[in-house]
Amino acid sequence: MNIFNLFGQNKQQNDPYWEFDKTKHFRPKLNKSDFFKLTGFDFGWLVLEPISEFIQDRKGELTKGNTLSYGQKTLYYWWYVDAQVTNGGFTQFYYNDYGMYVPTIIKGLKHIGDNKMAELVNRSYELYLKENKKIKDARKGGLEAFSNLYKEITDFDELDDEYYKLNEQTMKNIENYIRKNLNEFCLDENGNEFDMSFVGELKTFYSPNKPKEVIQLSNGVVSGTYKSYFENGNPKEIIEYINGEQTGERNEYYENGNKKYSVKKLSDKKQFEHFWYHENGNPKKLEHKLLDKDERIGEYKEWYENGQLEKTGTYVSNYERNGQWIEYHKDGSKRIEAEFKNDNFLIHNCWNKKGEQILTDGTGLYINEYSIFDGIIDRNEQEYKNYKRHGKQYSYSNGKLTLYQEMFEGKEHGVTKSYDDNGNLEEESIYENGKEISRKKIK
Repeated sequence: MNIFNLFGQNKQQNDPYWEFDKTKHFRPKLNKSDFFKLTGFDFGWLVLEPISEFIQDRKGELTKGNTLSYGQKTLYYWWYVDAQVTNGGFTQFYYNDYGMYVPTIIKGLKHIGDNKMAELVNRSYELYLKENKKIKDARKGGLEAFSNLYKEITDFDELDDEYYKLNEQTMKNIENYIRKNLNEFCLDENGNEFDMSFVGELKTFYSPNKPKEVIQLSNGVVSGTYKSYFENGNPKEIIEYINGEQTGERNEYYENGNKKYSVKKLSDKKQFEHFWYHENGNPKKLEHKLLDKDERIGEYKEWYENGQLEKTGTYVSNYERNGQWIEYHKDGSKRIEAEFKNDNFLIHNCWNKKGEQILTDGTGLYINEYSIFDGIIDRNEQEYKNYKRHGKQYSYSNGKLTLYQEMFEGKEHGVTKSYDDNGNLEEESIYENGKEISRKKIK
């Protein structure tokens, strides 16, 4: 069954998600400065978020979905694909029962002219129909059955790899369509249609004498220097654009006027698969709804609020670094000397806050304290030998132990214990040379 040949961009039977009533067209209000400043997935989420809040849930997709234009539907339903596949592949997409949207997704992609992605989604659907029974049975078996699907249906792996090569181009295609058909998607914050022929400075203000943002526009495209300010008048962000693309150097500041970080963009922009590293060191593909891949590609520096340099190195994508990486404590003393090489993070040397060297030439104790979410301080204490985790590994969240591991030459070997939010032992496993031998849950 080849639905790619069956479903075009026009209304089809048995697809309630593709219906559009122009008399009820929903067009949310968007901030002009955000619209012109953002690109890529940040831009996509800016346009999508009010639509998602309006639709709310699967029931709303049927009761309110006919108020969305075909372009809006393209963004809305393809986002399901990207969120699921970049997090767990097409296996996760179909396991979580998003297959019902595939006809709409394909018609939307064809509507904006992205036949490559439409054809790929179609092939994934054909495989889903072939393996549908296994997927349905796995839904009844819980998490373990879901994990086993990756071993039982390996044909999705190749499709996943193809997807990672295409998804950013699809986002560009959707963005280009939105910018060419802007008033199909939204109005400005005052409820007016956007003037895409505007040339000059777009200014926003906290009050008549307090500028908030200054954006240089040429026919609706950012071109020149973008500047934003804190209410006290100090600069907040300065970004250089040419024809809507970030170029040169990007700087962000603290409210006290000290620089927060700067990125000097690389001239040769490369494409890389995106990763987010868990606190236990194992990589996992990132669901990148809120991040634009162009945000920090290049020579990167970050400072503490007191003005002291905190980190310096090079990003080759928004999530991947390459080459030398150095970090400092707040007092200016060195914290780590490390290197990103062939997707590996090699820690050469590490010092604690007292200035004592605790790891030398890849052997010793590595301590890393960081915060991803406000109010939560995570901390890793990991023993290394010859650049591989070797010995005891501890992970904490706000001072409570969350994970304990015993490692040998980079692989789990011995006891692994996980703890709940209250610090109580939740699960205990035994590993030998990276393979799980036994597991038991603690009541």
